[in-house]
Amino acid sequence: MAQSNTPVPPPMNLSHSMLHNPTFIQHTQIIDQRQYIRSGERPGYVRLLENVATAALHDSVHNVDPPKCHPNTRVAIIQCIIDWALGKREEVSGRPILWLKGGAGAGKSAIARSVAERSSDEGLLLGAFFFNAGDASRNHVGNLVATISYQISTCLPGFRDIVSAIIEDNPLIFKRSLKTQFFTLVIDPLSTVLTNSSPSISSTTPGLIIIDGLDECSAVNSQRDLVLTLQEVTNATTLIQFLVCSRPESHLNSAFGLSRIGPILCYIFLDDEDYTASADIRVYLEDKFKRIKEEHLFKHMLPDPWPPHEQVNTLVNKSSGQFIYAATVVRYIESPRHRPDHRLNAIFNLRPPFKDLPFTELDALYRHVISKAEDVTTVLDILAFPALYGNFQAIPEDIEIILQLEEGTVEVMLTDMHSIITISGGYVMFLHKSLADFLSEPQRSGDLYRDLSRDRLSHVARVISFFSNIMKPDSRIADPVSLDILQALQQFPVFEFFKYLLSYGVIPDTGPWGQERYWYNDRSFIMTYFHYLYCIKDICESTRLIYWEQIREYCECVLTVLEDDWSGDWTVHFAFTYHHLLHDPRYHLPRKFSFLDIGSKWGNTGLMDLGTFGDTICYVTTATHRYSDDIIKISHDLIGDIKKEAIFAKSACCCLALLCDEGRANRDSGGIYEIARHDRRNQREHPWYWRQMSPTLPSLPSERNFPGGLVHYWSIKHPNYKMKTTRIRKMLRNMIHPLNRDWPLYILLLELLPRILPLAGRYEPLMDMCRKKCLSSLSQFWPRKSKLARRTIDDYLCRMDSQEGMKM
Repeated sequence: MAQSNTPVPPPMNLSHSMLHNPTFIQHTQIIDQRQYIRSGERPGYVRLLENVATAALHDSVHNVDPPKCHPNTRVAIIQCIIDWALGKREEVSGRPILWLKGGAGAGKSAIARSVAERSSDEGLLLGAFFFNAGDASRNHVGNLVATISYQISTCLPGFRDIVSAIIEDNPLIFKRSLKTQFFTLVIDPLSTVLTNSSPSISSTTPGLIIIDGLDECSAVNSQRDLVLTLQEVTNATTLIQFLVCSRPESHLNSAFGLSRIGPILCYIFLDDEDYTASADIRVYLEDKFKRIKEEHLFKHMLPDPWPPHEQVNTLVNKSSGQFIYAATVVRYIESPRHRPDHRLNAIFNLRPPFKDLPFTELDALYRHVISKAEDVTTVLDILAFPALYGNFQAIPEDIEIILQLEEGTVEVMLTDMHSIITISGGYVMFLHKSLADFLSEPQRSGDLYRDLSRDRLSHVARVISFFSNIMKPDSRIADPVSLDILQALQQFPVFEFFKYLLSYGVIPDTGPWGQERYWYNDRSFIMTYFHYLYCIKDICESTRLIYWEQIREYCECVLTVLEDDWSGDWTVHFAFTYHHLLHDPRYHLPRKFSFLDIGSKWGNTGLMDLGTFGDTICYVTTATHRYSDDIIKISHDLIGDIKKEAIFAKSACCCLALLCDEGRANRDSGGIYEIARHDRRNQREHPWYWRQMSPTLPSLPSERNFPGGLVHYWSIKHPNYKMKTTRIRKMLRNMIHPLNRDWPLYILLLELLPRILPLAGRYEPLMDMCRKKCLSSLSQFWPRKSKLARRTIDDYLCRMDSQEGMKM
């Protein structure tokens, strides 16, 4: 109804009109005075209404069953947004733009609509616009400002008349730029209204504008222009805040990442762990299943209990925080024409699918996003990696090497797919776990289907070919797609590859390309390679021959490098003896010594640095025991008796050098001597008691002299606690573990010496050490083991003397 004080517009003056070919063109809207009186609205407001996209309103009648957050879900995020709008969050104070971003199906529109309803009820909402790519009235920015201006006019007195007058004076305003429209139809009239209002009205004026689905605006340039316009609007006034919801498309990431927008922007990423939706999805599913069991037509046919708890857990996990998956499942199950339990079983492939496939809506989403890629084939090749190996194994650099792509290609190829895929922390990651199911099921994916089993074999061949060819810098990698696994295995240069690994640090690290190589990565590959080789060795005769041939090549390489590069290193010989010889069944090594990792872990503590040679063979044999027995058998076959005796002799030197190091004893175990010297008078007066008890813990050795910080802990927590000496000995004797420090190492060597020395041949440095019989004073705390070690030393000297006598 028209306002009583609204003036009637004068008759239209045609003096400013013109004729052209001979079409009549009028620069102003022609509205008959009688029509104006009959409609009861000003011409400017009628013009405004003509440009309003009613379907873009949050409560539009055109939206049937619009997405909204299920009760008791997304509570934290909604409250966070409301607190931001009210200025209650100090950390984002002064940031008038909030970007709510998330992958496809994450529930952004549901959150935006729920925020719109709540903020409208609480008097915070100034306007909202919901873009939709499939609706011609709201898939562009043309109607955006008019729709927001209309909503403001319904909640602020006086705004309608001002806007109507502006439109009447400037009827082509809707053909102007987005920035001009915002300032002309929103900012200027809003400022005028508030300036003429009382302070109480100005302080309670709503200021939140919601723009949802920005990525669904048809023109990318328009999306960027809108972001820049919002920045200029918020710089010009403090009256308005914008909540913008969209997918994290690359161009939007770029726009919101501009330096001039950063200071006024805060954002919520729905895929961050801080806002995980798993709990909300569980609530949603449980409530929906409860309603189905209470209201469905075939509820009496449902088993009890239903659904199984593990199936609910699987659905939550498959949702990956994206509500679209859970919503799709529920819509499929609650079909009134089918039994819900049968439909749920069809989702889990426990029964044949129905004619209407369960994930049609979700599949359409995947197909739409993937089809936007410029090179769909290459994108599918890339997606096979996270589909096969999981999110935290798909490294872009590795994918580029295996697929022979240029550096940076993976990131470029996935630029337009951030709504379902992200590159985070150096990994290509699926935002939807169900995407892997889509790609691997031909009925769902159609021409986008990937045979993941075939892809896996192709990847194996490519990896082997890559590592094979980097050891031959002059050769070119043939097309890996055409390489068979057997051919790739046969071409792999085991000897050359291991020679580089075992000699690392001795020869210059130039690598086959004349640049620095990554030794740790190569070592990890070879362990995986040997494991794969072992797993396929019994498939056919060819794989069996390749397996034994390459294990033998490895053993030959180890012996060659040991003799050429590490011939004088006793520690390296000890590592070789322990991992390649001593575990042979003929030596009856106790089970407690089964392939301890004496290199990489113990070496890190500075106790036993085996060098890259020792660490490599430790890594190969301790990573898996499956092929260790084969390595030991071949090593014994390759070594003659004389070489074997020399290797055992140098290994014994390594053991004795550490066992006789009195300096280490004085440095590391001064505290333990206090046990023997402590309060000798008490020992004489109470001999039985003293044999059973040690001094109080504060007088015991420092923390580093006992495993696990036990002494340090108890000396603080229980200063009067007494520990039995027998318990200390037992603890030190039994705790032979790679993570422990000096004491377990000393015990290990003390027990291994009697097993190595009898196998050693004549070696003058070893004989000199044996003649001294100078085990460190630490040996007194293990008298039986020390006695056996000294007896073994005597036997070795007698054996060497008798051999010398026989020669004479």
